[in-house]
Amino acid sequence: MEHNMILVKPDVSNQERYVEAISTDLLESGYEIVAVRYKQLSSKEFEDHFICKNSQHLAYMTSGPIAAILYRGHSAVGFGRSYKFQFRKQHSTDKLKNILHSTEPGNEFAAQFELFFSNLNITDYHQFADQGVCLDELNEVQPRELPNLASFNLIAANNEEASSPQFRRISSLKNCRYVGYRERIHTNMELLRYRRKTDLGAGDMPEVRVLLLHDLQEYSQRIRHLKETHEVQGVVCYRPKFTLLETETLRTAILENNLLCVGGSFGEGLPGSIRASQELADMFDAHFERN
Repeated sequence: MEHNMILVKPDVSNQERYVEAISTDLLESGYEIVAVRYKQLSSKEFEDHFICKNSQHLAYMTSGPIAAILYRGHSAVGFGRSYKFQFRKQHSTDKLKNILHSTEPGNEFAAQFELFFSNLNITDYHQFADQGVCLDELNEVQPRELPNLASFNLIAANNEEASSPQFRRISSLKNCRYVGYRERIHTNMELLRYRRKTDLGAGDMPEVRVLLLHDLQEYSQRIRHLKETHEVQGVVCYRPKFTLLETETLRTAILENNLLCVGGSFGEGLPGSIRASQELADMFDAHFERN
């Protein structure tokens, strides 16, 4: 079950009406509304949890309370993204003072969930799956957290580690969807080569190749080049170490190159601390079905 948030921006005269209309649309579309909260943000809260574009943006977003609607259902993230543009089109405003925002998976969801629903445990309100758990970066405690994830993909440091008893034991968990191994292609970047669990030790088998960047400098040119030279199909975008601005900028470059945005904790937090959406898991499944 995937969760997402829609944020209704400050509007003294229309906000209640908008919240009611959005809630009705969510229910009619088959989604369950988990909670609704209104919160007046301070300047610091807004700058810490959103990408602040300029002083006018800051003034607008702190001019009144924001209504946060937490809802759940199949592909809640994808629905929110398309619904956002549909609703904005129906209720035309200027570019800065648009009515609502749908959170993106990963870093943004985690930051804004904590801001509006600090009384709820985020592990109970996941978006879908941790798309990257690297075996060699798990500490002693983290493997015990894996069975609690909705699902996850397990990655070995190399082919040798993928044959280890520990890797086979963890990958045998029912909620482990895909497995893979890392391949260093540059000082500051690796390929994550995802395969079906049954295909990991085989030769020429279908795989999803995902780029893992350790340095974000000049990444847009690298992404374009590596897409062609290494047949890259996705890039790790949602990662605990990236700021919201870095995530948004990287995500833009990824989508401009028609690639998947992948997420994962990658040893930088508890498994599942950065989760990808149902739509991403669906894309993984569709790719392997085609091949």
